[in-house]
Amino acid sequence: MTTTSSEFDAKREQGMKHKDAALREYYNALLFLRGLNNDVMATVVPKDPENLEEGDITELNKDLSVIQANMAACHVRLNRSTRAVQCAQDALKSNPFNKKAKFRLVQGYIREGSLTKAEKLLDELEKDSPNDAAFAAERRNIATKEAEAEKKQRRELAGMFDRARNDD
Repeated sequence: MTTTSSEFDAKREQGMKHKDAALREYYNALLFLRGLNNDVMATVVPKDPENLEEGDITELNKDLSVIQANMAACHVRLNRSTRAVQCAQDALKSNPFNKKAKFRLVQGYIREGSLTKAEKLLDELEKDSPNDAAFAAERRNIATKEAEAEKKQRRELAGMFDRARNDD
């Protein structure tokens, strides 16, 4: 049995509603977890990243980071690149060692067109996992975006030179 176009659209819409519901639940979890700690300074990661070790991160910050990274993943899939970047950056503020949050930040950067930032972070991630298929897929996304940008730039430049010739 094959799915018709209208059935597909209805199922996709229902799936996206669940994704939005997941975002609400993640947001509620963040509010709840942040409320567990009366001392706001206890959730702040020390300022000197050079001396920071993974063991310095509190369990609460690790939990917050996981939730924020999951929120970033939802936003990536909903094509909300700005929110994906914000959530991933928040996750990394809570736990700079969260590799999934770094990967979500890469995805957000690619989707918003910040390809240089994405490549730099991806280089960092690939040091530990050079053969990761997800990283390779994002490399292909970067290459595609760069090719599209180059093609657009060539068209714009060609149009500019055509206008200059017509003005003569």
